[in-house]
Amino acid sequence: MDARLAELLYEGALALTRGEKERARTLLLQVVEADEEAEEAWLWLSGAVDDPEDQRTALENVLALNPKNPHALHGLRVLDGRA
Repeated sequence: MDARLAELLYEGALALTRGEKERARTLLLQVVEADEEAEEAWLWLSGAVDDPEDQRTALENVLALNPKNPHALHGLRVLDGRA
């Protein structure tokens, strides 16, 4: 991941932790559009979208890259009502 994408990822994660979901979503979408293998960006994006299907898609993308990602596995359990 290049420095520009890393900065966007950082800013997106920071925005999400501050409750700025719309800004976070915009920044994180830029990252995953430029680098579909940005595992962390997909994970953060799952928290920046409101629609459960969008959350599921983001989490499934994380697991496609890293099938053992504990945060994505937990997120899917929550979406499935098993957490």
